[in-house]
Amino acid sequence: MKNLFLLTILFVIILFSVPSICQPDNSDIQIIQLATGKDKITFTVFDYETNEPLVGVAIYSFNLKKILATTDIDGAAITEKELKGNLEISYIAYYPYCFRLFENNIDSVIVWLKPEPLHFGFEIIDTTKRIESPSIKAESDAKLDLNEDKIHLLTTDQPSKEQILFAKNHSFEFKVYEGNKYYREAYNEFIIDYLNKKYERNIEEDLREICWRNYQP
Repeated sequence: MKNLFLLTILFVIILFSVPSICQPDNSDIQIIQLATGKDKITFTVFDYETNEPLVGVAIYSFNLKKILATTDIDGAAITEKELKGNLEISYIAYYPYCFRLFENNIDSVIVWLKPEPLHFGFEIIDTTKRIESPSIKAESDAKLDLNEDKIHLLTTDQPSKEQILFAKNHSFEFKVYEGNKYYREAYNEFIIDYLNKKYERNIEEDLREICWRNYQP
């Protein structure tokens, strides 16, 4: 029985060590990180919906401030190991994926990028009904909140410790919001513009470095 269990574990490890692994059906997994004993890191990037490899995807290091590599025809790119800080996988017409390596010995990273919608973020408004545009309401609400010293950035996920610390150091809070995306994005744009002026710097770029973006899937 013990031997059967060990063989099962070994089979799973081998299965997930293959770069051409397909994403499980009905899964929301976007990244798999593995340590298989190799000297360098192999990044393999696929389309989230089709599982097709993506060519020309950039692997960017915020710590080193440069693109480390771009993926080849098989969707693969190789870099040195023990990368520090946050990394970003980005490709035109896809949402970027930002993450940090779990451990220094990680040598295989598989990422599925989600394509951006074709409507380019334009909100659809039913003109037959007297409904206020989400973006107009968002700006109005953001102004009211600022007047009451309530400074929030709306986010779709629970913020990380790094993001919470950044927010604390810049006198605002992240607030989980699951409503209209156009409202969320417009609200955040107004608040980010306020923070840019307050701190006289590009806060949106700072947020990118801690793996947070206003335009999220």
